[in-house]
Amino acid sequence: MVELVAHSTRPSYNSILIISKHTTKVMEKQIKKSRKAKAYYTLQNAAGDDVSIDLNNYKVACVKTGKRKSFYHKYLAGLIERKYGNNIDRFRTEYVSREAAPSQNEKRVTHLVQRIQKLSVQLSNLKGELAEAESGVEHFPAA
Repeated sequence: MVELVAHSTRPSYNSILIISKHTTKVMEKQIKKSRKAKAYYTLQNAAGDDVSIDLNNYKVACVKTGKRKSFYHKYLAGLIERKYGNNIDRFRTEYVSREAAPSQNEKRVTHLVQRIQKLSVQLSNLKGELAEAESGVEHFPAA
């Protein structure tokens, strides 16, 4: 009886694991080296000139607290465009973080105080008109 033994030219399973581990380590090192991606956006400065700025890993300091804060570049570009008129210098001088911004309750209180003041002025004007109507004296002639 003849015994047939098959010899494979392919590497064994263990050598494949060693090779794949080695290549992933090499790939990881290559990826880490290229992580410093650039995200350039064209914004305007205070003079109205176009300025190209890398917003990736960009940090800005809050005007009130002084804490430095970083943003994701797409969110930051949209924020500058929406709230600061696409002006990077205005953003740098006016940015207030959520931490330092007035709370929702404080905003509501100031809004209600303004409404009360406005309505009290209207009420005093109406009381003046009522007094004129009751006295029968016209201070403003009808046109």
